[in-house]
Amino acid sequence: MIINSLNSEILTMCAVCISETSGGQNALLIIVLSFILLGLLNSSWKKYFKEGQKSSN
Repeated sequence: MIINSLNSEILTMCAVCISETSGGQNALLIIVLSFILLGLLNSSWKKYFKEGQKSSN
């Protein structure tokens, strides 16, 4: 009985924690992740694809 009531409280707390993130925080997270992804793509482009173009010229 005690375990069941604790589990429901934990689930309620988790639902509250998830809903506390605002739209601004989500947008900031998406922007930061997109900059990281663009940086990784840029470095891989310079490392692998630019060398192929130089050798073909």
